[in-house]
Formats: sequence, structure tokens, C-alpha cells
Amino acid sequence: MTTARSLVIVGGGPSGMAAALEALKGGARPTVLERLDKVGGLARTIEYQGCRFDIGPHRFFTMNPEIQKLFVEVCGADLCKVPRLTRIFYKRRYFNYPLTPLNALFGMGILTSIRIFLSYVAARLRRVLGRPQLLSFEDWVVDRFGRRLYETFFKTYTEKVWGISCRNIGADWAGQRIKGLSLIAAIANALFRSRTKTIKTLVDEFLYPRLGAGQLYEKMAALVTEGGGTVRTKAEVLRLNRSGFQVMSVDCRTDGQPQSIGGDFFLSSAPLTDLVQQLEPPAPAEVLEAARSLRYRNHIGVNLIIEGDPPFPDNWIYVHSPDVRMARICDYLNFSPEMSPSRGVRALTVEYFCFAGDDLWESTDQQLIERAQVELKTMGIAHGRVVGAFAVRSEKAYPVIEIGYEAKIKVIKEFLDRFENLLPIGRSGMFKYNNQDHAMATGLYAARTALGQGKFDPWLVNIDGVYHEAGTVTA
Repeated sequence: MTTARSLVIVGGGPSGMAAALEALKGGARPTVLERLDKVGGLARTIEYQGCRFDIGPHRFFTMNPEIQKLFVEVCGADLCKVPRLTRIFYKRRYFNYPLTPLNALFGMGILTSIRIFLSYVAARLRRVLGRPQLLSFEDWVVDRFGRRLYETFFKTYTEKVWGISCRNIGADWAGQRIKGLSLIAAIANALFRSRTKTIKTLVDEFLYPRLGAGQLYEKMAALVTEGGGTVRTKAEVLRLNRSGFQVMSVDCRTDGQPQSIGGDFFLSSAPLTDLVQQLEPPAPAEVLEAARSLRYRNHIGVNLIIEGDPPFPDNWIYVHSPDVRMARICDYLNFSPEMSPSRGVRALTVEYFCFAGDDLWESTDQQLIERAQVELKTMGIAHGRVVGAFAVRSEKAYPVIEIGYEAKIKVIKEFLDRFENLLPIGRSGMFKYNNQDHAMATGLYAARTALGQGKFDPWLVNIDGVYHEAGTVTA
């Protein structure tokens, strides 16, 4: 295994910036090509009229000590420890998330709570008697929580985010996102606060940079530049030129100027479908077909600056109510006091999810801003005066984990595995719905493979909890 002297990294999000830092540490020269005007990807922070907005709420929590150490060291004195308060909004009521029994009981009413409990008992009996097949997200959640709770607190929100029936979402996604959690576990956590093992879904405190999630990646970019690497923004990758299974160069356009950049090793956090379709000569027909059949969900953040009293104490709220199309709303002043110029000015993001071509995606920015304000009034929150607003659209933000997607990924992965100097990394790059810490880990491990320190497989991140949450990986 040869040691790469130069790495070309497509994408300056969490995985790309972690890979660039690791490359510098190993003595290589990284070049990061970021399509947007700043680094951070979906974790970047945008300044507007004295306020700071993330692309939706971001919390950082990891059980991987190596990723924890990297986050803390890079943030340094800019690190905040934030108490987590997140709730569910459903039928004009708030419910604690994670679940607390008394809140659920009085919020839903005793009769409904009894029905939820009986539904949970029925699900447990089905498992004892027949061990039902868990093929879909719906199957998985009903098995863990019962049908009543699934229909109340999971179905509407999940289908808002993904735009497809829960029966068409793979069960493995539920296993990743709600790992180790069941109704009994949630109640036990609420009552006894276990001192031993922390279920990730139940984390009640997280780390956060004082100037927004993107501050971490801006500091990473500064370290890369200071160390002799290159970070290019507004750099749109057009093609990856290959000879057999060796990538030779990347063709890109930086500030409108075409350029070709060569390197020893290439990492890509661009959407996996884009990577496959940008190879020249083209990938085989069956690989291209597999890539075209995968779907991503687009994200829209409507950012509002509101003068007035705090609309809610939460970091963010999951909006399960079916009468509005927003999926989440967050107040960044509840993350860090430096996200807005004063306590009387709130920086809010109202989030929507859609596919390209949907009515939401085709709406003008002004229509989106008006919709967000109307829906906030419908919910009965955020009554202050809106003094500024803008919308941010993110294409291919979330990979859609539809049943059957694994076979398509297998075709693509088997083809890409044959390359000697190319690895996909990150959420979009690997078509895996994971968190910041997982994305950073994929970049770290891929860079070590490029550096010749061993064969690390970033595809294994976010599969086995012990691998990515409880310890460092070895070659």
C-alpha cells in the first residue's frame, strides 16, 4: 500500500474537513473543493442581519472518544455545553421528547394512554408468540412501541420528512436512528436516569460551538490552510477522470474558471449518485442505472428574525401536527447567546422537506416565508414581529432509505471498491443517514487508508454501535 502525498477531497462538510485535517497530520497535502461559498455543508452557519443560522438544528454528541477529542480540540474556547430540551408538537399540545410518562398521560388523556399501553402489550405478545418480520420502519416501530404510539408520535412526522409511506422505509433506518430505545427503555430513562449506558436517542446534553455549528468547520478550514493545504470554495466538480480503476484528476469550475486538479488519492462527499455519474469514462450501465434509481430528499430552511419574547424554551420542536407542513422549528438563541445580537431578537429556522419538482420546492422564497409565518400562527407560537427573513434550499440533503435500496448500493459499492485511489465519505457520499460524528469518522478513516496507515473501511461506520460509538477502529 502506497502513501498518498496529495489528496483531493470533494466537499467541505464534516467528513471532508475531518479528512483534510487527518491528511495534514499524516504529512500529505490536501485540496478541498467545496461547491458553496463556505465550508460546513449541511452543518454550515449563515450570518444575516446580525443573526446566525444553521441549516436546521445541529447537536454534537458522540461515544467515539477520538471524534470527541477532535471536536473539543478544534473548538477550544469556543465550545459550549448545551442542555437539550426538545419536544413534540401534536394537536396543539407539547409532549416531552424523550418520553416522560406523566407528560404523556396528562397530554393524551387517561383513556388514550391506556389504549397506548394495551397496544404496546399486544405488540409484545406478537413478538413472543411469532417473532414478526420487521421489514419496514412501520414494522420496527410498531414492534417496539405498539401501533397506537406509532400512529400518534412517529407516522406523521416521519412521512413529512421522507415524503413516502412508513411502509416503504427500510427497518434498518429505524434501527440506526432509535438504537436501543423502546417504550420500556424510555419510561425507565425518565424515571430512573440510568447511570450506566446512555441510549443515543435519549441524550439530554450536547456540545455546540458558540457561533454556530459551522464555526467548527470554519476553524478546521483555517487549520488546513495554515498547515499548507488548500480549501477552495465556489468550486463545482464536473468530472472525475479515470484510467481503468485509477482516478487521475478532477475537472472543476472555480468562480467560473475551468480547472483540472490531479492527485494521488481522491475522497468524495458529494452525493453518491453524482459521483457515479461524473466518472469519465462512464461507469457500466448497471451501475449508472442503480445510481439513477436512488433518491434524495431536499431540505428548505425558512429563516426568520423575530422581535419579541422567546417563543419557546426548546432547542427545537418536532412538529407532528398534520395540519401544517413544517417538520421542525428551532430557536438558535437556545443554543448559544451569541447567535443573535440580543435576547429580544430571535433567530428561528422553520424546516420543510420535499422532492425536486414538489410544490414546496417550486415555491418562491417569498411564498415560503409567508407559509412559515402562517403556520406559526396556526400553531399558536412565535407571535413577535418579523423583521427579516430568507430561505435556504439544499438539494440532495437526506438519502431516502426506501425498501430495496440496499441492492442498488451493493451494485455501486462493488464497482467503487475496485478503485485503487477513490473512496466515498460522508452522509450523501455514502448514501447513509448519519450524524456529524459518523460523517467525521468516515473522513478520518478514509484519509488513513489514503495515507497508507492500513485499510480502514468507512462503509462500516454507523452499522455496528461498538465500531462507531464506543471506541476507535483499528486497521
